Amino acid sequence: MMKLKTTRIAALICLIYGTQSWAADATTQANSAARQAQDAATQVEALKQALAQAQTAAAQAQEAAAQAQAAAVQAQASAVPAAGPANTSAANQSAVGTVTSNGYFRAGFGEAGKGGSMECFGVGYAKFRFGNECDAYARIGLHSPIYNQSNGAVWSAHASLLATAPYSDWGGNKISFAEMYTDVARWGDGPLKGASLWVGRRYYDRPDIYLLDYKYQQGDGDGGGIENVDTGWAGSKFSYALIRPRDGNNNGRTWLENLFKLSGLKAGPGAFTFNAGLTAGWKSDDTTMAQTDASGNTVLTTTPTKSTASGWYLSALYKHPVADWGNNTVGIQYGRGANANGNFGQVLQNATASDATFQIFSTAALDIPNSKWTALAAVVYRQDQYKYANNGDDKWFSAGLHPQYHFNDMFGLATDFGYQSYKPDSTGKTETLGKATVALTAAAGRSALARPEMRVFYTYARWNDAARNDRNNFMNQANGKTQSVDANATNGSSFGVQVESWW
Repeated sequence: MMKLKTTRIAALICLIYGTQSWAADATTQANSAARQAQDAATQVEALKQALAQAQTAAAQAQEAAAQAQAAAVQAQASAVPAAGPANTSAANQSAVGTVTSNGYFRAGFGEAGKGGSMECFGVGYAKFRFGNECDAYARIGLHSPIYNQSNGAVWSAHASLLATAPYSDWGGNKISFAEMYTDVARWGDGPLKGASLWVGRRYYDRPDIYLLDYKYQQGDGDGGGIENVDTGWAGSKFSYALIRPRDGNNNGRTWLENLFKLSGLKAGPGAFTFNAGLTAGWKSDDTTMAQTDASGNTVLTTTPTKSTASGWYLSALYKHPVADWGNNTVGIQYGRGANANGNFGQVLQNATASDATFQIFSTAALDIPNSKWTALAAVVYRQDQYKYANNGDDKWFSAGLHPQYHFNDMFGLATDFGYQSYKPDSTGKTETLGKATVALTAAAGRSALARPEMRVFYTYARWNDAARNDRNNFMNQANGKTQSVDANATNGSSFGVQVESWW
């Protein structure tokens, strides 16, 4: 019995000792956890302080940046351009930006097959240009943004220099300003968001039939207008310009043209462009001058001012794809009075109110896929009914094709074929001409209108007796020489080199 009690007492002692040991370990662990929690709290507080310091530093940096930007704007606004006064409006910022350029030029030389300088071949209002241009010509445009406004408006200045020289003789050439105008864009919202306002002298809205270098629309002149107002109608844009053409002879006459345009009206696979013009024309009173005759008497001499007609025109163009080969533009146009002119938008200054012009045309540019061939094509018919200077009904027709084979992306062989007929009412005889050109070419790409393009060309043309007898035709003009080498012939040729470039 005594032995059993002793065993129980020993077991109880061990239990008590183990419990005390476990409690001691638990206390130690609890103390360690408490210390770790306190360390974590300290670290969190340190992170909070660091974040607050970073936020304060960021706010200070942002404020400093704003102050620097304001100082820069103030410095720009206080700058005075060398060519004009400072812009004192606080809403304006000087924004003279990168000057960009666009333009066109052609140059080279040509010789007549019969000797002497090259002569061109054509009848009527235009000639087929390829291998048939007897001049050098350049128009270089410069464009630069000049002011930004806080409302987002961007003001830009534009100028174009023009030079032309017969037979590439630049020695006696004079350079003139073809364009000088200012526009402002990004000034409106809604339909006006993409619109621009402009004022100055401008080559305005002048698409052409490339093969003939014939502008069927040409609104050049001094004036102003608004462009590209979004109509919300099938993707179309509206433009308006008020143009004052210059009186060519300074005869006290005035014309003001109102030119309206609706472009990009989507229909089917293509889009329409509609143009309309309404021209008001008037003249000053007859000029009376007092002169003294040989007997000492005062004589009044009256010089009548030439008559001036008003006018109008309508034009409808449709540009559409030709499968996946390229595009074609067809047009029909009609004008009366001062706007009886195949270059619609230009004023016929000697016109009478009853004069009229009708014109229809088609012009295409084709890049045939998976082929080394490209082509240009054009056909145009124009009929004029003129009453001024006893003129009558004149009819003009031209059709041409320009196939080109590309050996690779640079070199090619181009051909150009054209036929023209012209029947002036003054003679009642139909003038005809056929023209063909072949040229080796080097161009910046494999497409019908890849430019720059260098050419070595040969041209041959043949015309009838009626064309030979019309002194106004291209091949009958002396162009500074005593007489054209083709003046009394019915055929001619030329050869030369030429480069044509636009950008």
